[in-house]
Amino acid sequence: MTLKELAAKLGAELQGSADYAIKGVRDIEALDAAQPLEENYVYFIETPAVLKRHPRAPEKGAVLTTQALASNFKNALIAPEGKARIALIALLNAFDNAPAFDAGVSPKALVDPSAKVAASARILPGAVVMANAVVGERAVLYPGVVVEPFAAVGDDTVLWPNVVIGHHCTIGRRCIIHGSTVIGADGFGFYDEPGARHKIPQIGNVAIADDVEIGASSTVDRATIETTTIGQFTKMDDQVHVGHNCRVGRFCYIVGNSAIGGSVVIEDGAMISGMVIVKDHLRIAKGTIVMGLSGVAQDTEPKTAYFGSPARPARQMHRMHAALERLPELLVKVRELEEKVKSLEPAKA
Repeated sequence: MTLKELAAKLGAELQGSADYAIKGVRDIEALDAAQPLEENYVYFIETPAVLKRHPRAPEKGAVLTTQALASNFKNALIAPEGKARIALIALLNAFDNAPAFDAGVSPKALVDPSAKVAASARILPGAVVMANAVVGERAVLYPGVVVEPFAAVGDDTVLWPNVVIGHHCTIGRRCIIHGSTVIGADGFGFYDEPGARHKIPQIGNVAIADDVEIGASSTVDRATIETTTIGQFTKMDDQVHVGHNCRVGRFCYIVGNSAIGGSVVIEDGAMISGMVIVKDHLRIAKGTIVMGLSGVAQDTEPKTAYFGSPARPARQMHRMHAALERLPELLVKVRELEEKVKSLEPAKA
């Protein structure tokens, strides 16, 4: 498309040649500092720091940028003030090459006659929709997806290959669940007595709200009795585990390889960074940030950053780390003081 056509799609101001042809998008960080931009592609340059790292960027090509940086470039799409990232999202959508499928059920899919599948849904070969399940309008079920009995998949939701939606679990509208994720596996519940181990039945379900995205190979366990819940606009990375009976709020982030113990409450706007472990039955307060590689063993305070294992408020941990750096010299001083005290002690008769 032309730069003019792209500007219209992005709601951006055009600077330069309206007829300049655009083939796609390129990542400026993939270029060496000595390389100019490639012709007929758009690069995103949002800050002076990026421009400083790539001084030859203005020589050719085209950019999506801000009003403050636009004068550096011949061909530019100028994002509305404060909307550079929104314009970038529109740019990526304009060149998204994800496959599209016609509505309907593939003859190679297995759909139980009692299931309710919207006419506009797309059920691809190898997908399985079991008895009394519901699949909403324009939903997409990739090969290998299994929607178990009485489960429900909302409108415009996409289930990538090999996703399993457990029985009686519900998925909201416009959700994206990536490959090999399991929603509604049994919670980890057992009772031991001498010589025997009993499995505790997990008779609850999982309810995922609208606009949730869950990464690949993640698990959300069903509740023992009631419902494990994931709130609207929450985003989970790959290989995340959410235990049974958890209640995750709205607008949360949970980053890759994190594990949330059973019956944890994560309030709205909390962020759990990568490789974090949260002990069961805790409350992660609204707006909490837990930094990567932390182990959370107590409730948190609202809008407070934590790190470490066990995790403590970041300010406290910084003081502790500063003290640890001085530990070797402090030990030397302690030994010196011990020797001095010994020298002052009266000799034993």
